Amino acid sequence: MIKTTKEKITPNGPLFPRSTPSTGNEKAEKKANMSTMTLPDFIRTNIEVIVSRWEEFAKTIPGAHQLDRVELRDHAKGMLLTIAGDLGHAQTSLEQTVKSEGRAPDAGKETQAKVHGNARLSAGFSIGEAMSEFRALRASVMQLWGDSTLTAPRAASDEETRFNEAIDQALSESLERYSRLFDALLSSSPDLNFIMDVRGRLVYANKVTVRLLNMPLEEIAGKNFIDLGLPNAVEIQQKLQGVIDTGISHSGEMSFSPRSEDKAIFEYIFEPVRNGGGYLDAIAATARNVTERKATEEEATRSANYDFLTGLPNRSYFLNHLDQDVKRAERSGLSIALLFIDLDGFKDVNDRQGHDVGDKLLQQVAQRIDRCVRGTDTVARLGGDEFTAILTDVNKVLDVEILVHEMLGALATPFSILGEDVKISASIGITLFPQDASTPEELLKNADQAMYAAKNAGKSCYSFFTVAMRDIH
Repeated sequence: MIKTTKEKITPNGPLFPRSTPSTGNEKAEKKANMSTMTLPDFIRTNIEVIVSRWEEFAKTIPGAHQLDRVELRDHAKGMLLTIAGDLGHAQTSLEQTVKSEGRAPDAGKETQAKVHGNARLSAGFSIGEAMSEFRALRASVMQLWGDSTLTAPRAASDEETRFNEAIDQALSESLERYSRLFDALLSSSPDLNFIMDVRGRLVYANKVTVRLLNMPLEEIAGKNFIDLGLPNAVEIQQKLQGVIDTGISHSGEMSFSPRSEDKAIFEYIFEPVRNGGGYLDAIAATARNVTERKATEEEATRSANYDFLTGLPNRSYFLNHLDQDVKRAERSGLSIALLFIDLDGFKDVNDRQGHDVGDKLLQQVAQRIDRCVRGTDTVARLGGDEFTAILTDVNKVLDVEILVHEMLGALATPFSILGEDVKISASIGITLFPQDASTPEELLKNADQAMYAAKNAGKSCYSFFTVAMRDIH
């Protein structure tokens, strides 16, 4: 806290004690002299008094404890004298507009304020501590200037406005390195990093986010997800509003298609930021592109559960699915029909015409079998030329027979492969749940036995499992 004083400041000395005897003529003379003093002259004349008062506060900043007195005062003096020099020159309308917006006339110039900010950052000052220095400097000047007796209110008002703009600009320049390093830190990450206000509008976005949205930061600022036209924007905005309302972080996934590129998938997290009073101050967000990871995971899942050649579920997926279907049938009371399909004559084709023809034949067989069943049924390749089909919610055995006849006809129809007709057939074994067995393992064994019975019966036919088959095996 800056302590105020009622002592008067004169152009000829730092402080003029109130207890000093003074005649009426002397007071009038001083008042006349003071009426012509400008704010720049006031700063230069009373620089030591201003800096001494500012120093009282600066020494309370934790980051300033390691700085000596000369280092503290020199930075303040340098900035005040620079500001005073600037105030002493008339400014053009363009300069006035630029400064009122908090922008420097020459942004690339190494100013006193930038030097000050770099030194404070190196000394370990936090952003809050750096800002408090400028607030104290502003207060020191304005309180002492206000305590003096000036009689030119219009001129004083203009100078005070320019002084405050200069302090704001100096603060902005001083914090430029903090801002630059902060932005560099967040932009060095491949992740999207952005900050939103308590109304869900973006106030900051790192370079990765800016590039992805393909618009400059000044156009992004102040917009929410819906304004930016992001996919699933309404849903994401609702999730964000939930964080704002509850103060609880939220994570999830969102898809985004930048320009005409392929869709990208991002994992994101919205994290509430609270101020010193515990109130929500902003929402910090980060999002990571997980498209490649998701593709790798999906490929791993597909490799573990699907046949590479035909794209059908593999043996592992089939057994797991059969177990689920059995449990579901137990609850519903409906039957399941399990078909075991083995191709007749495939080995001859594979040996005589080569593996390429054999592979293409298996792919076409898979497609024909799959077209014969319903969307709720499951077709799988167990390996080699063996396939299975799980028919769920079976009401009539006759329906199963009709489907199997259709399947046998489809597989007996010649296949066109590399310009040649290839002929094969199939033998199909059928077992029912719960009539024939109560477990997936028993069902698969029964269907296999019924398939061999069909082969022994002359191939290109089907056979239902019977108790007699169990007794034989």
